[in-house]
Amino acid sequence: MAETFHMIGYIHEGPDALSRTLDANRAAVRALAERAKQADIQRILVTGVGSSYTAAMMALPTFRYHCPLPTYVMPASEFPYYVSRLVDKHSLVIAVSRSGERGAVVDALAAGMRREALAVGVTGSKDSLLARESQVALVTAEGAEITFPKTKSVIAGTGLLMAVGLALANQEDAEAAARLEQLEGMPGRVKRSLDATEPRIKELLPNVTKHAHAVFLGTGSNFGTAIEAAMKVQEAAYVTTRFDSTDGLLNGPVGGLDSDWLVVPMVHAYDAVLTQELLRVVRSVGAHSLCLTEPGLDLHGLEDWAIALPEAADALLGALVYLPPLQLLTYYWSLARDRNPDSPAAMRAILDAVLSPGREEPELRKA
Repeated sequence: MAETFHMIGYIHEGPDALSRTLDANRAAVRALAERAKQADIQRILVTGVGSSYTAAMMALPTFRYHCPLPTYVMPASEFPYYVSRLVDKHSLVIAVSRSGERGAVVDALAAGMRREALAVGVTGSKDSLLARESQVALVTAEGAEITFPKTKSVIAGTGLLMAVGLALANQEDAEAAARLEQLEGMPGRVKRSLDATEPRIKELLPNVTKHAHAVFLGTGSNFGTAIEAAMKVQEAAYVTTRFDSTDGLLNGPVGGLDSDWLVVPMVHAYDAVLTQELLRVVRSVGAHSLCLTEPGLDLHGLEDWAIALPEAADALLGALVYLPPLQLLTYYWSLARDRNPDSPAAMRAILDAVLSPGREEPELRKA
C-alpha cells in the first residue's frame, strides 16, 4: 500500500500537540488544584473509554506517587458500580473524552455532579457535551485529528493528566516541582524519540509482520502504554493483541505462547532483571521478542530484536516517550497488512454504538 495516510503526520505532530496543550492549560491546572484544596477534596476518580481511559492509566503513577489523595482510574462503563460509594461533595471526578461526545463518559460526569462532586472534563473539543456540562473544562490543543485511531491527542491528553496529578501534590513536594519541570521538557524528548526510532522500526518490520499475535508489556506508566499499544495495533492493523504487566505475563500466561506470538516489553533500567527472566521463558516456548529499551541497556542477548530510545526516561513520565515508537509500529504494521490506518473497516459501526444519539465526532460533523 503506497498511499500515505493522515495517521503518520499526526504521530509526528505529537510533540507540538503536547507542547501547546501544556501551555494552554498551565493556569487552568493551577486553578483547579487550588479549587480542589478549597473544596476539601478527599478522593479522585478519573474515568474514560478507549484511548482516554489508557491516557488516564499512563498518567496514574503521577497521581499515586505525588498526590496525597486516593486516586481511582476506571472505565466509564464501570463508574456506575462505584458512584454511590466513592462520590460525594469531597470527590473530584475527572471525565476524559477526546471527542467529548462518548455517552458513557458524559453520563459518568453527570452522575458525579448529581452527588455534588467537583466535575472536570478533559476533552479536545471546547463545544462538546463534556466541555459544556463540566464545572471545569480542560481542553487539549492537538487540533484536528480525523483518523479513528488517535495518536497525537493521546500524547496531549496523557501529558495534561500528568500535569494535573503533579499540580495536586503537596506544596512542599520538591520532587513534584522537579518532575513538572521535566514534563515541560517532554515535547522535545518525544520528538527525539520519534526521529531516532522510526528508521529502526522500518528496518525490523519484516520480522514483526510474520507474527499473527502480539502482547505488549510494561511496568509503571508503561503498563498504561501497553494497554494503549495493544488497542491501537488491533484496531488499526487487525492483529490480535493482548496486554499485561511484565510480571503478570511471566507468572503463567507466557507458557501459552508459541512462534506465532511477538512479545513487546517496554524496558526501564529498574525492570531490566525482571524482563530478562521473562525473555528466557519467551525464548524457551518458541515465541519472539521485540524490546523497546532505554539507551545502553544490556539484556544479555536474550531479546530477538531491540529498539533503543535516544534518552533515558523518567519512571513516572516515561509513557510519553515509549508510546510514540509504538504508534509508528502500529502505522507501518497496518500498511504492511494492506489496511487503512485512518479509517478501519469497523469504524462507523463502533461510532454508532458509542456516541450519544444525535452526536458525532468533531471532525465528522457536517458544517
